[in-house]
Amino acid sequence: MIKNYTIAFMLLLTGGVFSQETISFETSESYTLGTLNNQNGWEVTEDSDDAFLQNQVISNEQSSDGAYAFKNSYESGFEPQWLPIFGAVKSFDTPKSFEDFTFSYDVMVTESNGADFEMTLFGIDADDNFVPVAGIAMEYQGLIYTIDNINYTAAYIEDATWTPNTWVNIKIEVTATELKYYLNDVLAHTRSNFTSVDIVGFNMLHNNYGGDAYYDNFSFESGTLGVDDFADASAFRIYPNPVADELKITGIQNEQILQLSIYNLNGQQLMERTSADVLDVSSLAAGVYMLNVVTVDGKTHTDKLLKK
Repeated sequence: MIKNYTIAFMLLLTGGVFSQETISFETSESYTLGTLNNQNGWEVTEDSDDAFLQNQVISNEQSSDGAYAFKNSYESGFEPQWLPIFGAVKSFDTPKSFEDFTFSYDVMVTESNGADFEMTLFGIDADDNFVPVAGIAMEYQGLIYTIDNINYTAAYIEDATWTPNTWVNIKIEVTATELKYYLNDVLAHTRSNFTSVDIVGFNMLHNNYGGDAYYDNFSFESGTLGVDDFADASAFRIYPNPVADELKITGIQNEQILQLSIYNLNGQQLMERTSADVLDVSSLAAGVYMLNVVTVDGKTHTDKLLKK
């Protein structure tokens, strides 16, 4: 029976029922130090003379993993702005479905009482207007807010704060009905989907009141794995994700597990266990994997795993 599940899972992985992409600004992805403008399709904000800003760069000063990160820098040659407008934008090759899209990244802001640093997923409505689909910001006072309507109205997340020079992982899940925001793998805010348009790109912008933000390890996927018949899949959780060394699993008892496996995206099984104790994944290379669980009563569950 295990063999049959393994074959089915490998067919799922190679069949392409979902798409997953990562951006970590490394040389292996053809990024180089210096301006982000025109690197791999990125565009940097232009000034009034149609010249792109000079301080929105790939930097080796900070990174959450690897050597490089994007530095959303203060622009000393310009005045503070009422709204965040300085930064960079990335358009997707093809729009991402608003019915099933997950987006995550790491962000670190260098100082409080400076700028607001916003990340926004955006789409195009029926009138060809650019509109926010979801967005979240590290607010200058150390608070965190989300963008809660098409007018970019801010809604502060209760009890959510950030600390200067500390990396925070943010994940946004977009479905046809809801937007869910996670901070370091903890659900922090849920609201209805207020636009219901496909996502065509994202940007990172600030309003130039001081300080810098570093962004790293973008990961986004659309589509569904289609392998989840747990009676209570919402209780199953793997963390931390992304993971460096030890992966923890909750929501299932060891006596329920027939097989717990980790696969690469070519469907090759790299690890197999029969318990949900802490998994040592330090030997895995950095990249994207799938963790598959088969229970003794024949149910399955699959989660994406990002290895730092």
